[in-house]
Amino acid sequence: MEKEEGQEAHPHVVICTIPAQGHVKPMLKLAELLSHSSFRVTFINTEYVNATFLSSFDIQSFSRRFPKFRFVSIPDGLPPDSPRSGKGIIDVLFSLRDTAKAALLEVLVSLRQPPTCIIADGIMSCAAIDAGEEFGVPVLAFRTYSACCTWTYFHLSMLLQEGEVPLQDKDMDQLVTCISGLENVLRRRDLPSICRIERADDPLYTFFATQALAMRRASALILNTFEELEAAILFKLGSIFSKIYTIGPLHALSNVRIKDDNSSTLASAKSIQT
Repeated sequence: MEKEEGQEAHPHVVICTIPAQGHVKPMLKLAELLSHSSFRVTFINTEYVNATFLSSFDIQSFSRRFPKFRFVSIPDGLPPDSPRSGKGIIDVLFSLRDTAKAALLEVLVSLRQPPTCIIADGIMSCAAIDAGEEFGVPVLAFRTYSACCTWTYFHLSMLLQEGEVPLQDKDMDQLVTCISGLENVLRRRDLPSICRIERADDPLYTFFATQALAMRRASALILNTFEELEAAILFKLGSIFSKIYTIGPLHALSNVRIKDDNSSTLASAKSIQT
């Protein structure tokens, strides 16, 4: 692959997000912070989200502020007229599960500068980690929410085994005791919304459990939290990951590190409906 002059001086990070507002926004914040710190950034969205995104803000102004930042899109594998908001996001996730690895590899091969690493949303773990391993670059998993929620996702299979889910006809104020570290904290009603399933073999529940299992293969875990807030659960996650980076809250870090007004990019991210 041809390299541009001086590329070696700047690490190149490929960022893979999923097409949901609550994931694109923190991923974009992280990408901006890395770009502001002189990293080269390739930000991968689906074609549908990328078109919506880029039509919503001044790309020329953004490029002047972040000259080493590049937006790239991949197909989500669905027909153009398929709904992608509301419950349609489920079809998008299932389609990306089957198509994203090949699309990501195609992007990686096309890059002028090989990536130093990939930072992938944890919900894209299967495709991103498989692609990274095949391409020979490390993959870091980024969960855009708390350590507590991330730890709970690692116990989705156990919740099934212990009969905590499905939640139908159960006392929702009953404590969930099968998740180490949360025995006296977590009630059934506090479990993620995907636990409100009707049957144990729910495909979406299985999807998230599978992605969490694959995420264990990541080289490191990045979380949008901070040590003082969730030290006990971060210690638990240390049994899975040898490297954990707590970088939150990202919006506050961005306000401190990036002085320029970036309301245009935030407005663009807000335009993504799921």
